[in-house]
Amino acid sequence: MIQTLFKSLRGTDWELLTGFVSPAFFDVVPTIGMARVFARIMKDYASPGEFEKALRKAKKALPKIPDGLGQDPAAQGRAVLELYFRQIFDFDSAVLDLRSSAFDFKGDKVVWKPKPLFYVWDQEFVLAMRQLYRGFYRNDEVEYIAGLEALDLGHAKETFKAHFGEGDQSSMKFTLAAFKKSFQSIFESCKKNKTRLHPDFFALGAYLLCLYEHLEALDVPLDVRGAFDAVVD
Repeated sequence: MIQTLFKSLRGTDWELLTGFVSPAFFDVVPTIGMARVFARIMKDYASPGEFEKALRKAKKALPKIPDGLGQDPAAQGRAVLELYFRQIFDFDSAVLDLRSSAFDFKGDKVVWKPKPLFYVWDQEFVLAMRQLYRGFYRNDEVEYIAGLEALDLGHAKETFKAHFGEGDQSSMKFTLAAFKKSFQSIFESCKKNKTRLHPDFFALGAYLLCLYEHLEALDVPLDVRGAFDAVVD
């Protein structure tokens, strides 16, 4: 049934964002929950007014580039990372298209013209993700584990740490291959431990896929922890 749902994305801007999904994904996502996610995606995709409303809100989170650094890849990457975290922490929805083709950097301004890809998060999911991110980047193991447990992913503690990156995350390079490998590991961990993955991970995966595409193209090390600290109190 989920494979049939995926066919509904053909011919839409969402089609190109399904590349991170592996066969293991279909084994660990609840069919009914996934059907609700796809129904929401298609409803919102057919509602240009709702996308414009979400985009106006999201654009309030656009950071500025420091003077003289408009064409600096590290400054551009930092801006995109801050936008990623800002949408997770400050809004109930996210405009997902963070691909390099959606941006134009002019002086200290970030011009963002995304495709109509947006998603309204399930509240329990996004609250757990905030807890997970906050726990990891603030070195709070209790909060980190609490976020994982809220998602029924306590078994994937080390898998998520590998996904977030080694060291202090102050000099990270991004590749789509690494992203797909880490998400595959999460799917496999769920399958091995006979747990289900929250359906909103599909939208989060699409969001991350766009982020990684952009940051891979920049091809510079980036301070992810610094971007997080700049956004989250």
